[in-house]
Amino acid sequence: MAIHAEPDQGAPPVAIAELSPAAHLLQLATGMLDLGTWTLTTPDMQLTLSPQAALMLGLPAGGSMDWSAALSHTEPADQQGLRHALAACLWSRDWMEHSFRVRQPEGLRWLRLRAQAARDASGEVVRVNGICQDITSARQTEQAIAETETRFRALVEGLERVSVQGYDSQRRVIFWNGASERLYGYTREEAIGRQLEDLIIPPEMRELVIEGTRQWLASGVVSVPAEELVLRHKDGSAVHVFSSHTMQRSLSGEAQLYCVDVDLSEHIAAEAERQQLEARLREAQKLEALGTMAGGIAHDFNHVLGAVLANVNLARETLPATHPALVQLDLIGRSGRRARRMVQQILSFSRRQALEMHPVELVEEARHALGLLLASRQAGVELVLTHDEAALWVKADAAQMQQVLMNLCTNAVQALPPGGGRVTVDLRRLQLRASAPGLPNLPEGDYVRLTVTDNGSGMDVATQARVFEPFFTTKPVGQGSGLGLSVVHGIVLAHQGAIQVESRLGRGTRFIIDLPCLQTSPAEAPSSEWAGLPDDTPAFGRPLIVYVDDDDVMRLTVQALLDRAGYRVQLCSSAAEALQSLTALSARGEEVALLVTDFNMPDADGLSLTRAVRDHHPALPVLISSGYVSDALAQQAAALGVSSVLHKERMLEDLVARVREALAFL
Repeated sequence: MAIHAEPDQGAPPVAIAELSPAAHLLQLATGMLDLGTWTLTTPDMQLTLSPQAALMLGLPAGGSMDWSAALSHTEPADQQGLRHALAACLWSRDWMEHSFRVRQPEGLRWLRLRAQAARDASGEVVRVNGICQDITSARQTEQAIAETETRFRALVEGLERVSVQGYDSQRRVIFWNGASERLYGYTREEAIGRQLEDLIIPPEMRELVIEGTRQWLASGVVSVPAEELVLRHKDGSAVHVFSSHTMQRSLSGEAQLYCVDVDLSEHIAAEAERQQLEARLREAQKLEALGTMAGGIAHDFNHVLGAVLANVNLARETLPATHPALVQLDLIGRSGRRARRMVQQILSFSRRQALEMHPVELVEEARHALGLLLASRQAGVELVLTHDEAALWVKADAAQMQQVLMNLCTNAVQALPPGGGRVTVDLRRLQLRASAPGLPNLPEGDYVRLTVTDNGSGMDVATQARVFEPFFTTKPVGQGSGLGLSVVHGIVLAHQGAIQVESRLGRGTRFIIDLPCLQTSPAEAPSSEWAGLPDDTPAFGRPLIVYVDDDDVMRLTVQALLDRAGYRVQLCSSAAEALQSLTALSARGEEVALLVTDFNMPDADGLSLTRAVRDHHPALPVLISSGYVSDALAQQAAALGVSSVLHKERMLEDLVARVREALAFL
């Protein structure tokens, strides 16, 4: 039976008792659901609307109107679709449903029609009965949800370093963003539908993840604490992530699990680099502390050695050539000189030894070092020198460069197996850039890289970590001092360079040294001179020399040296005593020819004493001796007019000659 239109608003209301039960129920249903009813008759295409339907369409209530006129009140863009929907309804026996927009004073409203054609006994369509409903709020909600989802997807897809995955209650993938593709190696197509444990969970974690997920779903807890995890890449490699988990429910109420994983690979790499840098810093600080301690000991020991060697020489000269004690003095002198060489190594390691910097050609130095080793090499040992340029120049202390080469090459030869092996010294120019990975921490520029490689026994990681420590050695007791590589380390750092070691047990060792390169080829560096012992004849008369030192042995030793050379000596143990002696000698009319003073003394240093002396004796020549002659000390001494600064450990070789030079200008 066809549904007729309700009376318009102008007609008197129909009493409920006059309505059939079906009509009454229909009235209740449309009222409760906020529905409007309408009827379209054919073939005249007249539309009759209920008051509620007319209100929704923005049309006058009551009576009927032409279908085309009613259609003109809808949004023009939707009219064609509405015509097609009605045509389909007229041809079909099924329900028609269609949504469209109408323009109201407050704006566009969305309506949804639902209708079915009514046919007569012959099957001809006589009318279309339908209902309409305002769905504006629902469409706005849907649109807001769609926009929210779009923003969410755009946000999640735009996170380059944050992986977001979604799983259903069976742990099957339902969401997999682009960052997940990059982080784990699976494309979205490969991941969707597969189970979590088959993708990114390592085998040892699978049972734990399955059981943990089951308990989590059963508990209903929304989220669990975030934690660092090591998951699995498609290629089987480890993926370090900081993972957060949350549970959401779909519209149907099904639990869905979402994981947000932050890639920690850069953090892990940075942490590893930080730990490596900290280890290197601790190692550098340890070496610096050891060097400071060793340098202090060596500095004081130098004083003792200087006195021992000087007195040995004095004793030798006072004894006849046939005296039996000369043999023992010879042994003392030999041991003292050996001890001095060790002290020089310690001072080189601690960088407390002044450098005599000149242009040094490293290819020739390396050729000379290998030449020395060739004479004493064992059978089966091959020594090879390679270089990319005929001459490579650095500004260095030539003696110390030779020491570096000899120490490294000797160690390399000693590391070879009994049957022999190969030691290669390679020299080449290198351009260092700050951004280049794996290079030493040096300023950008041109460097000469010296590499000494052997195919010997190699070193383990623990040995490599200690290889530059002073007194550390893997050789048997009595066969090594443990100073060779620590000295090399100190020399390289003193020359503004860097040293690295690479080694593997059974695969040999490579030492790599980078030194700043001179851009031009300078003239060959002048050779250092060794001042020989002076003869016993004084240059003139017996001049008076004031010698100041707080060390008793050194005072007596210097007195003997100068006395033998023909000078008179006034000894003083402090700066204050020296000033008093100069005043007293001047009062007695005695002329002091020279002041020789130690630099390090308890009450004042040698420079302070020189300044005080200049106030009353401006023309008095001054010599200063020190166990550590730095560039700063030499510059300050020259500014005060000091004639010379002596290395204290070379007192025997240099003192008398420097005294003669200072007095020659008087």
